[in-house]
Amino acid sequence: MPGLFLDAVRDVHVHYRRNIGGCGPYAAITVDFEPLPDDETEFDFVNFLDEADLPSEFADAVADGIRRELPGDVEYEWDKPLPQAGPHAAAVRVALTDARWHEVDSSERGFRQAGRLAVRAS
Repeated sequence: MPGLFLDAVRDVHVHYRRNIGGCGPYAAITVDFEPLPDDETEFDFVNFLDEADLPSEFADAVADGIRRELPGDVEYEWDKPLPQAGPHAAAVRVALTDARWHEVDSSERGFRQAGRLAVRAS
């Protein structure tokens, strides 16, 4: 979907916390969105953090949440891998620039939701 991001959107901060009695999902991320040229129809995710800053499974969950929230003609089921983006998918590069996580309270689900919220906040 060319035109979704006409200009770059920098420093989108999202904190996802949910108290569900005791431990709850916790994720904090900062991402940048940048439009890709009109002739590109793909999603590009760049993780600037190393494994010590954010485990790779959490970074992958951020990317997954963002892709699932972007408009386009991608049909998916939550429990199955995403198909390739269709011809009307958003052409955007997303850079994960900062994140915070907790050894006990963080989960892939929390980071996936933080990715979805980042798209909504951009």
